[in-house]
Amino acid sequence: MRLVVVNDVSVVLGGATKVAMQCIEAGIAAGIDCSVLVGDDGEGVRTSFPAAKVTSLGERPLRDGVRLLDVIDRNYNCRAYEALDNMLAEGDEETVVHVHGWSQILSPSIFHALARHRARVIVTAHDFFLNCPNGGYLNFRTGEVCHYQPLSAACLCSNCDKRNYVHKLWRLGRMLTQRSAGQAFWNRVEVILAHENMEPYLSSAGLKHFRTLRTPCKPLAAEPVKAWLNDRALFLGRMTWEKGVRTLAEALIRTGRTATLIGQGPLLDEMQHALPHCYVPGWLEDSEVQRIAAEARFFLMPSLMPEPYGLVAAEAMMSGIPVIVSSNALIAEEVARNGAGLVFESGNAASLADKMAMMDSVATVRRLSEGAYEYGKRIAPSGDEWRRRLIEIYQRPMSWGVKGEEVGSLPEGFQVIH
Repeated sequence: MRLVVVNDVSVVLGGATKVAMQCIEAGIAAGIDCSVLVGDDGEGVRTSFPAAKVTSLGERPLRDGVRLLDVIDRNYNCRAYEALDNMLAEGDEETVVHVHGWSQILSPSIFHALARHRARVIVTAHDFFLNCPNGGYLNFRTGEVCHYQPLSAACLCSNCDKRNYVHKLWRLGRMLTQRSAGQAFWNRVEVILAHENMEPYLSSAGLKHFRTLRTPCKPLAAEPVKAWLNDRALFLGRMTWEKGVRTLAEALIRTGRTATLIGQGPLLDEMQHALPHCYVPGWLEDSEVQRIAAEARFFLMPSLMPEPYGLVAAEAMMSGIPVIVSSNALIAEEVARNGAGLVFESGNAASLADKMAMMDSVATVRRLSEGAYEYGKRIAPSGDEWRRRLIEIYQRPMSWGVKGEEVGSLPEGFQVIH
């Protein structure tokens, strides 16, 4: 068999690209002939995986600045279509194509190329771009989770985009381009979910085949943390509105509490000016993040959007650091059920402040810290288990619709959804 991994970029700046690189690594280690299509210059893959055959477009992602031509190219990138079509023309019957990110460079044109071939198509849903025009099921104007049917009249009329309504209309056009690959194509696409609770958000897109394979992660700190002996509140993530950093800032200002906020993003300068009493350094090296995590009393994940997984929150729990998560996070229910942290009302700074105040109790933090550490042992597969399951998916596809297949043999963190 041949594996083709498809992703917008080759440099790891987020979770989707990190997982894409892990898929390449797992495929090569299993002796699979591995090819890669990326929209940037491809140097990140060429450097890390010399054995992989890389096709690169040499283009820039939308987040690096929008050009006039992007209005067309990022809706339907002809170069991406031709590149993938040519790769599959070499032989597609024994090929598995694993798609990760496409919204920044490659565009929905890749699905039109895939629809022309018999290659097996797997898409890992790192977000909701398979169904939602803005990718987040979030109204960026109100901060509320959107419950409209994607592409419905209500969706069309909703000014939910983070930029403006014209951009929303462009995103709707891109979604129509994506859907126009044809229902016969989407009926055969297999979707890997980062979290099982993503499935209800995606099932209305005409997708039929779902399985959950949670992303492996490692503890945030080098050693288990006795959080009740520490006093640092910690946030680690992108400094964007949808990640809830303004809600966090309001709660910190309201209470006068200090915290460490690590991460890059468009709101970094705003956070640095709004929180002079906090440590807001931008991005830090992994070794420094580890050191700071070892001093954490609790971890904050204040996302406004339905956060698909919350990888960093899982890494915190694996370290024994209790978490305070937004009610919109898809892991919120399991955090509360396993005594691994607290849940606050999404977007409500007063609610967040109340939960932070509860962390003043040594007994509460110790109980949650111990609960987080125990649950962290089960929240996600180990790297070895994840690689084994991934290669099984590539080499021996499950029989969709066979109730309960292999479920009994799967550790927590894996689930077959029918």
